[in-house]
Amino acid sequence: MNAENVLDVAMTAYWQSDPADVSVNAICQMAGISKPSLYREFGSEDGLSRAVLDRYAEQVLSEIFVILQGGMRLRGTLDALIDFASDDPRMETGCLFYKMRAGKHRLGPETRVRVEEIDAAAQAAYVAFLQSCRDAGDWPDGLSVDAGAQYLGEQIALAITQRASGENPARIREMMALALSVFTRP
Repeated sequence: MNAENVLDVAMTAYWQSDPADVSVNAICQMAGISKPSLYREFGSEDGLSRAVLDRYAEQVLSEIFVILQGGMRLRGTLDALIDFASDDPRMETGCLFYKMRAGKHRLGPETRVRVEEIDAAAQAAYVAFLQSCRDAGDWPDGLSVDAGAQYLGEQIALAITQRASGENPARIREMMALALSVFTRP
């Protein structure tokens, strides 16, 4: 059994559907492996979904962290986030992390914990970005960094969810520019 192949197959299946709707049997069939082989490698269905989430975070979500930590000024970072949410072809089926976060009550305990860890890391990255903008004089002191970070993360999530529902990427870009304009108003 090739564990990397199984992770790729499972990640694609979870990403294209609701992760709770994809059975271990279906993943085994798509990957051409036996169920005992999968359980030997990942321990359980929860172990597999946790490993898939880790792979997704490494391959896809890491790009958001790179944007936030890229050292660009406020406007450049917001533009890069808009590009990611509205133009990245991988987001046409939505974001696997946001799907797992929305349906975390249907995930196993290991995967739920990992969803919470990634969510907290994202919030911390958004906070650090906005605090650096404040320190550089790009963002006013009167606005809450924590609330702004939460708002920014949720706007990205909403845009990607809209992509998955078939909304026109140009329209998403326009709506995101409007929603994120709160960060750049004088």
